[in-house]
Amino acid sequence: MEEIRSVQNYLKEIFEEIKTELGDNEFIRNLVGSEENLTQLIDRQRELLSEYIENWEGEAADFSRRFEELYTSIDVPYTVVAWNIDRMKSKLMEKLIEEDYSQEFVLRFKRYLEDLVNQIAKIYLRKDVKVLRNFKNSLFADRLLYSVHKSWFLRIADCIEKDDFTDFPLISAQECEFTEVLDFPEALFVCLDANMCTYIHNLHALIHDTANSFYAFYTKGAYYQAYRVFKDLTELVAKLLKTISELYFLAYSDPEGNFFKLAHGLSREEGYKYVSAIDVIGLKKINRTHGEKVGDAILKEIGNRLRELTSGDTGRTLLIKGVTSNFFMFNKDYSEDEIVKLVERMREELTSELEIEGKKIPVSVSIATLELEPFVELVESELRDILSFLKDEAKKQEKHSSMSVGKERRQEIIAWINEKYRNVEKVKDKIERGEIELVYHPIVEVNNTSRVVGAEVLARLRNGEKLIPAGVFIDLIYELELVEKLDTLILERLLDQREELDVLGTLYINVSSRSLNSDRYLERLCNFIRDMSDMNIVVELTEQQLLENTDAVVRVAQNGHVTLAVDDFGTGYSSLKLVADLVDRGLLKILKIDGSLVREVLSSHAIWKVVDIISVLSKRLETRTVAEFIESQEELTVVRSMGIDYCQGYYIAKPMRLQELLVWMKTLS
Repeated sequence: MEEIRSVQNYLKEIFEEIKTELGDNEFIRNLVGSEENLTQLIDRQRELLSEYIENWEGEAADFSRRFEELYTSIDVPYTVVAWNIDRMKSKLMEKLIEEDYSQEFVLRFKRYLEDLVNQIAKIYLRKDVKVLRNFKNSLFADRLLYSVHKSWFLRIADCIEKDDFTDFPLISAQECEFTEVLDFPEALFVCLDANMCTYIHNLHALIHDTANSFYAFYTKGAYYQAYRVFKDLTELVAKLLKTISELYFLAYSDPEGNFFKLAHGLSREEGYKYVSAIDVIGLKKINRTHGEKVGDAILKEIGNRLRELTSGDTGRTLLIKGVTSNFFMFNKDYSEDEIVKLVERMREELTSELEIEGKKIPVSVSIATLELEPFVELVESELRDILSFLKDEAKKQEKHSSMSVGKERRQEIIAWINEKYRNVEKVKDKIERGEIELVYHPIVEVNNTSRVVGAEVLARLRNGEKLIPAGVFIDLIYELELVEKLDTLILERLLDQREELDVLGTLYINVSSRSLNSDRYLERLCNFIRDMSDMNIVVELTEQQLLENTDAVVRVAQNGHVTLAVDDFGTGYSSLKLVADLVDRGLLKILKIDGSLVREVLSSHAIWKVVDIISVLSKRLETRTVAEFIESQEELTVVRSMGIDYCQGYYIAKPMRLQELLVWMKTLS
């Protein structure tokens, strides 16, 4: 046909112009990648287009396959290809109109080229479908909000690849499972911000509208328009999944904190809701006995079993790994009977013998459960406190389970809350007013219990004529961040009494970890030691404190010229190397044997051996030993036989006010 031959003659000139234009366009040049790629693209397109035009009246199927081979082999974005063909079409149309070709031919030829552009768009749809498939590779792909939509966009990808839209998920946002899942506990946990939840909801609706538009264009054969909508769709899906991934990352960067925010927020809503704390019983002992690697493996296995037990009820249950408890569980829309049965089933199925690294270890859990509905006025910290109370209660129960469920238990909890608030105000007021008094627990020689070698200083809160041990409220004192204040008050009271203290010779003072990390307190302690230079000051620290605050401990001991004593020795986390190092530097001179060991020294031969080994170790290190909790003549006789140097306990004397102690000491002589 004469018109087609004329068109063929124009192609070479037109493609040379296009090649020049492409080369001058920096944006397109960067997309193509190299001059070689550009030349290859232009030459092969011109060759195929020439044959395509020559086949004006023939079948287009073969050309569609050949164009697909071209664009699959050359990594060129559709943007470049579409621009290239559009420029070629425009230039050809100009030539045909300029040469006064018939309107009928021009229109037919235009549609012929547009059909080519349409088929190339379809080729690129199949090529770019990998973008949808790549979304499944996210780190959060298995998380609920991510996975529930993953199957949806993978179905779309399958339809495009098969060129069969029979199974296309043509549904509205409201019909999508994702909308239902947005009300699940996990979704609410991840999306705590109401504005962010609205954003996700609206973005999800837009995605479904766009997907349905894509379906309409594709099934009508309008692949060019379908491709443009597809690009919008992939961008929207990417935005949604990126937002979800970021929300998961933020939520699980502080899972326990966000868990209690969720629990507190939902406690205002109607319906039954419960929070549970789940702990492996004796995990610290397992870590000490078998190592933390075994303990971690046990936690992992328990976590897997918990997830199996709750996997079929994600619409009502959320399970997270915690810090203050091993695991936390949130349940909504459970009846009282359902939650009781679930907790009992968990307790039974998690009580078993686990084989970890060839060791068979018996494992059981304690579960504390709190019904949220009655506590709508409480803040997050108060919810934590109540759950902590229930955890302590669960440890005392035979079944290791404590549930605040039902009217009767609700009244007990409310009574506990009221008492706690009274205690909070009482403790806070007494410490801020400085209403503490010191008592002294004498330490004597084991071989001559009439000879007092020093006394441990203990704080008491004044309550009228009564003295309440500070240890009764120590957790509350830490919670109120008053422990440094208490430690400082002890130093002040000692200075007030220093003129009468010289008869004791040595004072043993306990210092909290929090105070050790306070430069202000450490300076006061060093000043105190200098002011009390006529006395021997021993600072008692637990094994864990020694390990965690080594630098601060050394600083105090060196600057204040003070002796260190390891308190509760034999049951903690000591590094014997650290102990030896502190002994070599002349800083550590006393090992206080933990009272729990002394209590069992008569009933357990293994414990007897441990205490005996500590005594031998102390002699080799040239340190002194103190046996705590001596409560009988039999215990005193045993530690004396082992060569323990000093002892203290109620069998010797109870803690006393200074004047009482001085009178008691006179009775010994």
